[in-house]
Amino acid sequence: MIQRDFPGYPDPVDISIDSWASGSITVSGEPTDTVTVMVERSHRRGADDRIDDVEIAFEDGQLYIRGPRGLSFRPRNGLDLTIKVPAGSSCAAKTASADISCVGVMSALSLNTASGDLTAASVTGDVTVRSASGDVLLDRVDGDFTMHTASGDTRVRQVGGTVRINSASGDVAVGRCSGSVTARTASGDVRLDAVASGLVELNSATGDIQVAVMPGLGVYLELSSLSGSVRSHLDEVDSPDGDTDAAVEIRVRTMSGNIRITKAQSEPTSLEPVNSGQ
Repeated sequence: MIQRDFPGYPDPVDISIDSWASGSITVSGEPTDTVTVMVERSHRRGADDRIDDVEIAFEDGQLYIRGPRGLSFRPRNGLDLTIKVPAGSSCAAKTASADISCVGVMSALSLNTASGDLTAASVTGDVTVRSASGDVLLDRVDGDFTMHTASGDTRVRQVGGTVRINSASGDVAVGRCSGSVTARTASGDVRLDAVASGLVELNSATGDIQVAVMPGLGVYLELSSLSGSVRSHLDEVDSPDGDTDAAVEIRVRTMSGNIRITKAQSEPTSLEPVNSGQ
């Protein structure tokens, strides 16, 4: 195992992790004045002996970590990376299959991965993820959330800024959406549990789409499906001015996917699997 401590730094730091092939990454934003980095083998037997080739550097609030060059992607050769930093730090990581988990409070997250999963508790700024098949599970994002994925599923309980998601077959579920939402999928389902304001633009070929709107808001709807069912459970209100007074504007298009618009029942507290049954 490798452990490096950098004491006497209570301010948030910027973390950059490069070329971490497999294993895991855990980042903890907590009340501390010491930056700590620990690296250990994921498996005792059959593990690669390249752990000593890990690069670790810290200077002027910048923490840089690079995995061993040429390390195999096989799980048994993975390395587990644990980082403890002051709360409010940011993290940018590039991985192949390593999962990344963030606990405590982070200021921003950026992940570029092939199949690694991302979980995080609280992010006060923006979150950006580019993934082929990795899943994303976030509790709270105060800033913007941007996701590009092929088949990974996305679950976010609360987003304070705008949401932008592009997915081929991954399902999308977002709890409370305080800002505008744009989502495009080929076959993945999309569910928004509590839309509060802004423009909602959702497009899917075969995926089902379900949107719930917070009560008491004016809503403009433009819904279209070639062969899927379209249902709105919102109260109709005559307005000669069209969408002028609407706090929420919802535009949804599908080819064969079903569309359902409902009233939000309460503040979302958890996210269940996507299910757009009527």
